[in-house]
Amino acid sequence: MERILYFDCFAGISGDMTIGALVDLGLDPSAVIKEIKKLGVNGYDIEMKKVSRFSIRGTDVKVTLNGDADCIHAHEEGSPAHESSHHQHGQEGGQHQHDQAGGHHHHDQKERSLADIVHIIRSSRISEKAKELSIAIFTEIAEAEAAVHGKKLEEVHFHEVGAIDSIVDIVGAAICIDMLKVDRILCSPVHEGQGFIQCKHGILPVPVPAVIKMLGGSGISIVTEDIQAELVTPTGLGILKTVSEHCGKMPELLVEHVGYGFGKTDTGRLNALRVILGTKALQSSEALPEQKDDRVRDRVTLLETNIDNTTGEMLGYTMDKLMKAGALDVYFTPIQMKKNRPAVMLSVLSKTKDTEMLSDIIFRETATIGIRMQELERITLKREIRTVQTELGEVRVKLVIVRGLERIQPEYQDCARLAEENNLSFNEVYEIVKRCHYGKEFSENL
Repeated sequence: MERILYFDCFAGISGDMTIGALVDLGLDPSAVIKEIKKLGVNGYDIEMKKVSRFSIRGTDVKVTLNGDADCIHAHEEGSPAHESSHHQHGQEGGQHQHDQAGGHHHHDQKERSLADIVHIIRSSRISEKAKELSIAIFTEIAEAEAAVHGKKLEEVHFHEVGAIDSIVDIVGAAICIDMLKVDRILCSPVHEGQGFIQCKHGILPVPVPAVIKMLGGSGISIVTEDIQAELVTPTGLGILKTVSEHCGKMPELLVEHVGYGFGKTDTGRLNALRVILGTKALQSSEALPEQKDDRVRDRVTLLETNIDNTTGEMLGYTMDKLMKAGALDVYFTPIQMKKNRPAVMLSVLSKTKDTEMLSDIIFRETATIGIRMQELERITLKREIRTVQTELGEVRVKLVIVRGLERIQPEYQDCARLAEENNLSFNEVYEIVKRCHYGKEFSENL
């Protein structure tokens, strides 16, 4: 089974709407707040509550400052912080970047660089996955702001987005996504309003410049609605662009849960982000193409660097970190460097949107000072994840079609676990899984 999360942005997207919708899928609000507290910031109160809008039940998330918003204590669990006072726009309603809808009062106007924000996140006790995702989102927004204002990345200082409540908003969304443990994230086109909004830089058109910049090359399409309001905030789009791998119609899914996160702007109709969590799996082998491979072409980025001054233990640790952060593959190649030094070449295959996050891990965990990057086109066989019921227990398998023939690959960890539990060899478990999947004739024909 492949777990898929689909963002249905029929009324735009913002940071607080994202957290509300993800929590509404069934996450425990108290558990989410507990994780957010690990960010180590004080001065906030966070409220997540069930409400009804247009007779639709969903979750509203609200963050308010309580007078101590500048107080940052790494490794301490400050008061609950959160979301909506967020940065910038109408949807989140603070006096952030674009001060539209009202709903929060933003007092923490301290400017922070990307390095400042990264330090806050790195010093926290949230999960590594949430840390890397949060930093990737902030980096995405920072790059857009740098381009819009004609500055270098390190020169960008966030105003509204740099506020502590906004930091908590982005980190909160990353925490929720990490807790959901999905395999793929997809999205619909984003619906945006029109007109102008007031922000720190003056009166700007909708969509705001940072949003338009992030849309470029994202593959995410935009639909303009006849609504005089900002529906897509930089934070919301930053999250969506970072986590979503494809924009389009909702795929065929077995729907498990639906969540609604409400926006703060009164648009005269339902203003919410809807997220759908479901699974995709073939019901039988007949559902697979019989005569041809189901091939997928896509583009990936190859990150490579030569290393001769990092220990094997450090490299092994780096590989684990890269895989947990979403690398498609990581491997080492023995090489010879200058002065005949034995060394290794670290190669990381990455989704293009993850290159900044993964390169940051490489720079942080190894002694390298440079990384080569090249875009590659690849062809992969479409894979399905199935669960095979055996006399030993359930085992997940990857299934593909090669020239009309079905081929499965049992998951190593499941087979290894059952081998240990039943005092069998790995190979015996492997053959049992295949026999149970294909039928008794499989072993007879070997």
